[in-house]
Amino acid sequence: MKDKIFRYRLITNLKCNMSPNCYFCYQSYKPCKEDQILSLEKCEETMKKVGQLKRATIMGGESTLLPNLAEYIALTRKYVKEDICLVTNGILLNEKRIKEYAEAGLTEVAISISSLEMYMTRREQALICKKYVPNTRINIPKCWESTGDKLVDILKAVLADGFYTVVCEDLMGRYGEFDFEEKLPATKIKDDGHNFFDYIWRDPNTGIEHQFGVFGHYSGYDDTDIVITPLGNFCKWEQYCKAVGNDQLC
Repeated sequence: MKDKIFRYRLITNLKCNMSPNCYFCYQSYKPCKEDQILSLEKCEETMKKVGQLKRATIMGGESTLLPNLAEYIALTRKYVKEDICLVTNGILLNEKRIKEYAEAGLTEVAISISSLEMYMTRREQALICKKYVPNTRINIPKCWESTGDKLVDILKAVLADGFYTVVCEDLMGRYGEFDFEEKLPATKIKDDGHNFFDYIWRDPNTGIEHQFGVFGHYSGYDDTDIVITPLGNFCKWEQYCKAVGNDQLC
């Protein structure tokens, strides 16, 4: 089985400081009354059985609600060869926390936003984050707040700030194909063959070129992750989503 997988997905906890306000969340829309937290002991127990993998993604709920998040990062570093990414809403990020996470072994941060207004409220945290974790990106998940001209406005603001940006799963599949080459305009430079595309956008104000990525059509997750959660372990992301009440993977 290990030959087929490359990533740990750690769901550290189920509670979120934005719940239930994010339309794009993969968790159930019912907010958790009591948080359920993945214990470090259970986490390491699984990792010892699986062994070293290439990557890990740490997410929640909202992982930054845990005061000892750096311990989860340090533990994960023992079992991950390359990158560890924290997916977060960014609200609680500050210089002290980011520095602590980076020293524990964090190499990537993905801040999820779905509107220009949301980005502007997290912009300062994102810029601080990039200072200590240069590979800090902005994720723009699929929802009504991030379509059409709204998506164009978000992308231009985020890219102008120098962040690599990922327009997330199935935006084209759910909302109709979006013509980035016409709307921004941007130029497609790469297709990885798995419905992920890279584009270049030139900022008309500075002439600087910025790269961003787009997930195209949702085609299902392969058995490439070990999902370690407070609810138990899963080998398919869909199984976890159903366990938290999201049968539609919305």
